[in-house]
Amino acid sequence: MNNKFLLGSAFGLFVMSVSAQAMEDCSKKTSDPDVFICAQNNRTAAEKELNKEYSEAKKRINNVFSSEPEVKKDYLPVFLEAQRGWLQYRDNQCKLYAHVADKNSNPYTVFTNNCIAKMDEERTKELKEIPYD
Repeated sequence: MNNKFLLGSAFGLFVMSVSAQAMEDCSKKTSDPDVFICAQNNRTAAEKELNKEYSEAKKRINNVFSSEPEVKKDYLPVFLEAQRGWLQYRDNQCKLYAHVADKNSNPYTVFTNNCIAKMDEERTKELKEIPYD
């Protein structure tokens, strides 16, 4: 079981780490608990950055549209709805990604955490561009 977990986790980590350069490379971990903790830490860090950038984007929206209250009034709810929709998409997409492992298993959690970290990192980059020119 441990060898299957490490092999599956290493493959999943390799695939996920291609675009997730800022995160720790969990594929270099040699034990199941270390892989698990690494993936959890990457997810936590990515979610923290995502939340920070979401707040920053809201501040930018408020600043950019400060002289146009009607535009801001229309823009902010759409932005909020887009983020909520994206979070639902992310969660479901990561369930699909982790589906190869038994639900409630450590590999399932590792795959989910890696997927969420990767997608959060990508979304954080998108949020940096909001409001769009």
